[in-house]
Amino acid sequence: MVGTSQTTISRIEAGLSEPTADIIEAIDKLRKNPNTRSTFDDFVASIEHSPYHCFLLNTDNDDLALETVSDPMRDHLGSVRELADMTAGDELSHHINALIDRGFSSGRIESAIGSWKDAGNPPQFWQVVYSPMRDGTGSWYVYATLTQTTEADYEAHRGEHDGGLIITSYTPD
Repeated sequence: MVGTSQTTISRIEAGLSEPTADIIEAIDKLRKNPNTRSTFDDFVASIEHSPYHCFLLNTDNDDLALETVSDPMRDHLGSVRELADMTAGDELSHHINALIDRGFSSGRIESAIGSWKDAGNPPQFWQVVYSPMRDGTGSWYVYATLTQTTEADYEAHRGEHDGGLIITSYTPD
């Protein structure tokens, strides 16, 4: 399907060799083809084509890379690829780190709701729902859907919930 041997693919998957440009292109075509992509890749594609503000963040590495973003979110973020580079400021980073610290990547967190303001001028205010996602290889992701809100609602939410984050856990703390 990608024009190479299973041995080569296994070596790439194990990190023992790097894929060639042709292999990367062939895998990308397979991933984008609805007939051959995984359920997780279908989910990624639905985010990429969503008319709503949403993104998928990989939590398996320290740089917290954006796996994908929707078109409206891309318009808002520009070419940002890592959480540290987002203009959402410290509030979003605080939320993600709090979720990871509380067990987001271990299956303990069911979901969370937060509020944050971006660094725009003037700032925009957002309510966000965070949901844990896992792909077929066991990697964990934060799926975030955002709704623009008012400054008054943002302030009220932050006042009612310490740090502006409500976490729903499967297990008690």
